[in-house]
Amino acid sequence: MSKKYLNRLSKLAIVAVVFSFTSCKEEGGLAPEYMPDMYRSPSIETYVDYGELRGNYSDTNYTNKMSARQPVKGTIHRGFLPYGYENTPEGYAAAGENLKNPIVFSDDILDDGKKLYGMFCVHCHGKTGQGDGTIVQRGKFPPIPVKFLPTLDLAEGKMFHTITYGKGLMGSHSPQLNKEERWKLVHFIRAKFMEKVPAITASVEVAVVEEAIVETVETVEEVIQTEANGH
Repeated sequence: MSKKYLNRLSKLAIVAVVFSFTSCKEEGGLAPEYMPDMYRSPSIETYVDYGELRGNYSDTNYTNKMSARQPVKGTIHRGFLPYGYENTPEGYAAAGENLKNPIVFSDDILDDGKKLYGMFCVHCHGKTGQGDGTIVQRGKFPPIPVKFLPTLDLAEGKMFHTITYGKGLMGSHSPQLNKEERWKLVHFIRAKFMEKVPAITASVEVAVVEEAIVETVETVEEVIQTEANGH
């Protein structure tokens, strides 16, 4: 390679470097962003009409987005069952009269309820359910009048209603706990602190089912034996 060619190549390289530093700047000396949506990812909120926010009402690029579409009126999402009692004194009383815990009591359910109580309840209600949690002890929350004692006459439906909607200074826990978890909490509080253990347990149900299976097998064997003797 000739010396003359190398000199020309060096000059071209210098020009390219100088051009790159001086030609790609915007006002203020900043280089333009390449693919700005990747550099600053937009935050998309559910059911927000970004056409309305940006003033582009007729631009379908903004208005015809999934985030701006409302669900069909009257529909509910899969797996959700509406709670049929209103957040009123009447609804609270009706829940106490009509609602019963649909979850079969067992040691596993009790363990799940204990974990949930430790995550969502202990800081206010305390480790023994006497309303003396750490928040109360530090003066951040007034003493809780309800103490979970064996003498407390509180229906499980009312407990579920309170966890769902909140009551007094207690807020709703339905955004944090689904229905099954709320019922597990009710089981734990009633069994652990109020000494109200349900009469029907999982072990009893299993025993009943096993007994029914044994009886069915014996009946089938008798029928087979009778038919064999008849032939």
